[in-house]
Amino acid sequence: ADDLSLSHGILGFLNYGSMSGYDLAKAFNSSIQFFWHAQNSQIYLALDNLEKKGFVTHERIVQTDKPNKKLYSITNSGKKEF
Repeated sequence: ADDLSLSHGILGFLNYGSMSGYDLAKAFNSSIQFFWHAQNSQIYLALDNLEKKGFVTHERIVQTDKPNKKLYSITNSGKKEF
């Protein structure tokens, strides 16, 4: 899979609502649209790049019983890019 289609896939999912990297990995793996098996590390790498470009933002969710998680949201420029 090339990173561009992965990034657009991420933007597509975030268009529906905020998701964590884990949610995104699950969404990719259960989506028939995507024929490749996206590695979690690839997803986090793509999220970092998208954030540097200003297409997504994240907020830290502090969880007492589990590790903290990042919740990613698409920005207006991310929607335009998508």
